[in-house]
Parts: sequence; structure tokens; C-alpha cells
Amino acid sequence: MPILKTELLQGQGVSYASDYTQQISDNLDTLLVPMNQIRTIYGNPMIVNSGWRPPVVNKACGGAPNSKHLQGLACDISDRDGSLWTWVLLHLDLMQELKIYLENKCYTATWVHFQLGGPASGRRIFIPNNSIPPDPKAWNGQYSAVYNGDID
Repeated sequence: MPILKTELLQGQGVSYASDYTQQISDNLDTLLVPMNQIRTIYGNPMIVNSGWRPPVVNKACGGAPNSKHLQGLACDISDRDGSLWTWVLLHLDLMQELKIYLENKCYTATWVHFQLGGPASGRRIFIPNNSIPPDPKAWNGQYSAVYNGDID
């Protein structure tokens, strides 16, 4: 079953209609394409924890001030047992092909953060902030730098 736009909105397009622009709607449509390709290849259910966030919601949940969630270019998928993260690490070539970037698992213990558009570091798997990671043992940080940057 595909991920739906309504899952990425979680009712916030109505609750925060003044913040929900056509550009955000278009960005969500763009994000759904690679996310549904990932979902199909992964072959397991994917539960959206967070998609588009209006500024007030982003701030309340501790999101970064420049989070891709604000633009409708990111989503967090539940991963309580780490199986999705393990699968992603085995499919970094697909993430690169789809131009998907990911937050370091040490910062996202129970979910996987997917986003379109790379961070300033250009790393496929990036550290989202300067804080101490909540779960420093969640991942060893090792992967090939060949996966950094986009294929043109």
C-alpha cells in the first residue's frame, strides 16, 4: 500500500491552512514519488510519524528552524526495531539514486528521517544538530563516502 499525501499532512493542511501553500503541496507530491519507490522495494508497511510541519508544530516538537519538514520535503517513518534503518544501509545506492538524505540514526532512535535535498555537509547520512545524540550506540556512523552527493 502506498504512502498517501494525507499521511504526510496528518490533518495539518486543514488545521494550519494559512501555512499550507501550493509550494508545500507540490513538494509533498514530489516527496511521495521516491518514498513510494522505497516503500515498494522495502516491501513492508511504513508508518509515517511526521511529514509536513507548520512552523508552530515544528517548534513545539523541537524541530530544526530550517527543517525540510517545514517545506514538505521530509518525512519520518517509524522504525522501533531498527529493521528499516538496516534495510536503508543496505540500499544506499537506491537512496543516492532517489536523491534521499537521512539523519544519523543516533539522533533518530525510533524512526528514520528521509528528506529531499542535501545538508550543507553534502553527506548522505548527516548529523542534524550539534547536540549530544540521544542514542550514541544506535549506529557506528560508517558507510562509504561514494554515496555522498547526488547523481547528476
